[in-house]
Amino acid sequence: MQRGQNGFTIISTLVLMAFIGGVILLGFKVVPVYVEYAAVKQAVRDLGSETSSSEYQIRKNFNTKADVGDISSIRGQDLQVVAGSGIVHVRAAYRREVPLFANVGLIFDFETEAGKTDSSQ
Repeated sequence: MQRGQNGFTIISTLVLMAFIGGVILLGFKVVPVYVEYAAVKQAVRDLGSETSSSEYQIRKNFNTKADVGDISSIRGQDLQVVAGSGIVHVRAAYRREVPLFANVGLIFDFETEAGKTDSSQ
C-alpha cells in the first residue's frame, strides 16, 4: 500500500503567506497609533501635575510636547483644560482614522485625563 506525500502544497503556502502578510500590514498600521496614544497620555499626565500654569501655558506646553513626541492627531487647542487656583485638570479625547486599503480603514477613539478636579483632592 502506497502512502501519499504529506506537507504543505504551494496553494496552502501562498494562503499562509497572504495571511501572515495581512497581519504584518495590520501591525504596521496599528502600532504607530498606540505609540502616539502613549505619548499623548504621558504628555497629559505631565501637564496634569503642573499646578502653577495657566490654561494658555498648558496648551502651549502640550504643543511643545506634541512637536517633540511626534503627536499629530491632537493639538493643544483640542484639549479640555481646567486651570485655576492650584487646580489643573487636563483631558484629551480624539479620534484617529487609519486607512488600510481601498475604502477599508480602522477608527480608534482615545481618551485620557489627568490632574485634580478640585482643591480638596
